[in-house]
Amino acid sequence: MANEKNLLLVDDNDKYAKILSDYFQKKNYSIDRAYDGKEALEMLEKNGVDYYDIILTDITMESQLAGLTFLKKARKMGYKGKTIIASTGFNYSIAMIFAPLFLNHLKVDYLIPKTSVLNHQIEFYPCKFLPKKEREVIL
Repeated sequence: MANEKNLLLVDDNDKYAKILSDYFQKKNYSIDRAYDGKEALEMLEKNGVDYYDIILTDITMESQLAGLTFLKKARKMGYKGKTIIASTGFNYSIAMIFAPLFLNHLKVDYLIPKTSVLNHQIEFYPCKFLPKKEREVIL
């Protein structure tokens, strides 16, 4: 496929992963899926930190290496691409306060509430200032 981009999807929930994969495949992304942060780091090491245009990760996974720890390690490895967090616990008003404090050092670009994933109406909230949701994001 011409101009195909690469996305690393890190989520241990098959239902969410399928919906997100379908969404991004329609946007011309090739998807590699990891079930936890450890597997995702192995994929980054194998393919190189410049291989993935986007890393999309859940924050909480039932493993030793969850989303935020994984992102921190990926950044230390030299990953410079876009990052998106899709989280079940996303609350817009709370995220407006805490995202700049806790996520800016990881250079997280967008948050996706998983409720929007379940509704197949994926919404992107820019992480820098979280002014409003966006239905369509040019990635």
